[in-house]
Amino acid sequence: MVELSFIDSNIIIFANIRNFPEYHQALNIMEMGLKGTLRLCYNTIIALETHYKLNKLIGTEEANFRVEVLLKSRRLIYFDISKNTIQKAISITKDFNIRTNDAVIVASMLENNITKIYTDNETDFMKVPKLQVINPIKR
Repeated sequence: MVELSFIDSNIIIFANIRNFPEYHQALNIMEMGLKGTLRLCYNTIIALETHYKLNKLIGTEEANFRVEVLLKSRRLIYFDISKNTIQKAISITKDFNIRTNDAVIVASMLENNITKIYTDNETDFMKVPKLQVINPIKR
């Protein structure tokens, strides 16, 4: 059985914008998740960050559509955020000096026994020793 991994919003965004230099590498990760080769997960923060950035890049209607597709996917696993997640995130922010949104992602991961994340943001996530940070974007 393939282990669960989180996918950060930056990878989802890159996979949605064809003229980004990171497009092909990010799309490859997304396709692996949609085919079931990877079991990719995300949470509310990742969905909202994705929508925010896509809204700026491609407009509201297309951003809404693409995030709806993400939310309806049967292959990508969505985790909601609870009060408990937020409380853990506050501790993570303090303990590891990372941004609040990233701390919420880490809290969701740890609550669900997930230690691997695909992201282009190595700096923040590598501060948390329990995580395996994979940057699929080769520069």
